Amino acid sequence: MYEAVKQKDNEKLVGLKSQMGEMGKDYEEMIRAREEARKQLEAKFEDVHRRLQENREFTVAEGKRVNDTLRAFQVTFETQLKETEEEILAEIEGRKKRVREELVKIGERLEKLDKGLEEEREARLRDTDEKLKPIHENLEGILSFMNRAHCYTC
Repeated sequence: MYEAVKQKDNEKLVGLKSQMGEMGKDYEEMIRAREEARKQLEAKFEDVHRRLQENREFTVAEGKRVNDTLRAFQVTFETQLKETEEEILAEIEGRKKRVREELVKIGERLEKLDKGLEEEREARLRDTDEKLKPIHENLEGILSFMNRAHCYTC
């Protein structure tokens, strides 16, 4: 009996030993699986971190490119604006010069016309005076004759 109990205990111990061996293998498998999962998670994290870093670098580069493009546009725009302003001012100055020349010509013509009108007026006055002078003299003669005749009758 003691042998039977001992054998039964030995069988239980052997079973327990094999269960412990299996648990050790399962534990090692679990540790390997956990390590593999950790490595995969780290790889995913590194991939996401790398993509975020690439995105950040791309965003910074694009921001720089856009700023450079805007600066170049601004320089070009300001240059074109300055050139256009200079062209317009030159055109305005040319027009002002032409208008002033025209005004001078018009002023000179106006002076000639005024002088011509004054001469015409003077000539007409002289002509009228010359034509009216004999009539005036006749009238004075008639008036003086009438005054003398009137004085004789009074």
